[in-house]
Amino acid sequence: MKDLQVRQLENALVEQFDGLIDMADWEGRDDNSARTSFLSRALAALAVIEVTGLDRKQAAACIIDGFDDQGIDAIAVDIDAPHIWIVQAKWSKEGNATFDQKALFAVKEGLKKLVNSQYDRFNKKLQPMVPNLNSALSNPRVQITIVPALAGDRELSAGIQRDFEDLLREYNDPQEILRVEPLLLPHFISALRSGLDDPQIDLAARMPDFRYHDEPYLAYYGTLTADQVVRWYSENRHRLFQRNIRFPLGLTKINAGLVETVLREPEHFWYFHNGITVLCDQLNVSPRGDLELSGASVVNGAQTVASLHEAAERSAESVARARLNVRIIPLKGTPNNFDRRVTIATNTQNGVAEQDFRALDQIQTRLRYDFDVTLNKKYVIKRGEAPPAPSEGCDMLEAAIALACAHQEARFSFQAKSDTSLLWKDETYPKIFRSRDARQVWRAVKLFREVKQEVDRQQLRLEGRASVFAEQGQYLIAHLVFRSNRNWSSCSDGEWEELAKQIPTSVDAALRWAMYALDEPGSQVGAAFRTAQRYGLVVQSAASGILSGKSTPELSPEYEATEREKRARQANAVTVIVDAGAIPEGTRLEFRPIVEPERRALSEWLSEDQRRGSATWVVSSSRSKVLLWEWDGERYSPSALVMEMFKQANKSGPKAVQGTRRWFVPGQGSLVDIANRIRGESAE
Repeated sequence: MKDLQVRQLENALVEQFDGLIDMADWEGRDDNSARTSFLSRALAALAVIEVTGLDRKQAAACIIDGFDDQGIDAIAVDIDAPHIWIVQAKWSKEGNATFDQKALFAVKEGLKKLVNSQYDRFNKKLQPMVPNLNSALSNPRVQITIVPALAGDRELSAGIQRDFEDLLREYNDPQEILRVEPLLLPHFISALRSGLDDPQIDLAARMPDFRYHDEPYLAYYGTLTADQVVRWYSENRHRLFQRNIRFPLGLTKINAGLVETVLREPEHFWYFHNGITVLCDQLNVSPRGDLELSGASVVNGAQTVASLHEAAERSAESVARARLNVRIIPLKGTPNNFDRRVTIATNTQNGVAEQDFRALDQIQTRLRYDFDVTLNKKYVIKRGEAPPAPSEGCDMLEAAIALACAHQEARFSFQAKSDTSLLWKDETYPKIFRSRDARQVWRAVKLFREVKQEVDRQQLRLEGRASVFAEQGQYLIAHLVFRSNRNWSSCSDGEWEELAKQIPTSVDAALRWAMYALDEPGSQVGAAFRTAQRYGLVVQSAASGILSGKSTPELSPEYEATEREKRARQANAVTVIVDAGAIPEGTRLEFRPIVEPERRALSEWLSEDQRRGSATWVVSSSRSKVLLWEWDGERYSPSALVMEMFKQANKSGPKAVQGTRRWFVPGQGSLVDIANRIRGESAE
């Protein structure tokens, strides 16, 4: 039976992914090995479809397997959820694929590099994903799932499970962000039988209180226990949402409030949530309320379903006690496109956010009037209304974020960073807006803007952990700047102008003290933004340093881009490599941005055409212009080519750049890395 399943899976992988999986790195190599590699990559793509709901072309674009994949075969990112899936696939024509210690170590190290933003360690297939990876990893609510995708039917061994448990403990303190979700041969066979492009989903449930509505079209409604809906999701994953207009990615965003309601007050869940709508091709109902749905799809309430599944992972008992409204509409006898009309109508009804209620508050009405009369500025309080130009005013959300950063308690700036909807809660909103007039709010907004701009400027000279912190820690730095200038809201206009002039110095000091606080225990930068407690510890340490009067600590040279550029220039890497003949003529190289401003400037442009990030090593007629750019067929030195790329992308580049740090030979490292190894060997 297993032999038949493996053959079915192999045929399906070829049928579904032939021509979609990038196999350029296997051209001219052994056919059998290339086929095994293709099947492994296709299995990783199928795993991406299974856990995310992406289509085949999108899933194929998630494959990064190859030289410098750092033990990861595929990565999928949903920045809305936010959720990252890391896939490592193992193909076996005998159906005996397993996940061993070597595989676990590799994926563990790859995960570590992603978390530390060491994107330049990965091949160019990853580079287009970096903006989304950065966005997701910068969000305190991020969830990461490791997916061992195995063409075998054996569960993970006890030893591997223990090692994964150790890894989970490392990342899930104090809150869960990492999970492991193996997919085995039976999972893939089940997915194939349901169909990838147009899955046939059959559901069963028991609804004792069912009622029906028969004019003009038949529909049933009633309540189900939440565990039945969770079972639907567990068995069908994203295929359950095939007809939903928001399908495929983004559906599984977890509603934290919904999860908490189920866990804390399962009996109240029915009262607090609207329920879900299910369409089906055919429905059979027994007198006792046993339902059989054929060709079913949840078209409204996908977030509710995914959140219930999340709650069940924590407490299946609580979920079993919760009930929810379910509306089921059989499509037999309905007009053409009726399913689409229902789907669109049920997904486009505007919700009312808590921010909308606060817009009716007297505080906001007073501030809008005060902005107009006192400052001749605009203060926009309604969502959907266009915000004013920066010099003309601000909106209520920007004011709330600035005031949260300005508050003496660090937890409010943490809330602004993690989820701005928290700023409108009863326990937060009055404290950040209380007793503030238009002049104070406008000062807070202007100071907050200046801090953000200065952090962006300083990030241009930063690398490594310091660059990651500058990316994620703007609100923390703003809080420290407000805290070190406690009279910002009450000082005279003259004192305010002097304070504004000192913002670059204040930002520099805040960044250095915060990095000192992070480096001392050697903790991950991202860990500081996962909980208010950890965030507060970094703030407390950095604020104490700033207010102590002690000399501001220096940043490690490894964080200073200019210092590393200087060392790279001294290395004269191209000459060393050419003299040693270390890179064969015709070797392909790939460009990898190594600092965040470069990624922001070039990533999208590079992803539009793979030739833009590729070059060939040629030394036959020049010892300096050693790169033949695939994009235009011209020869450049590594540094000149990087500058030309900025020019072609219509982006303002740095005044000077060390290209040998940015051009990589897959599997060997950057040109600087290769030159340094040659020097080391010569010294021996």
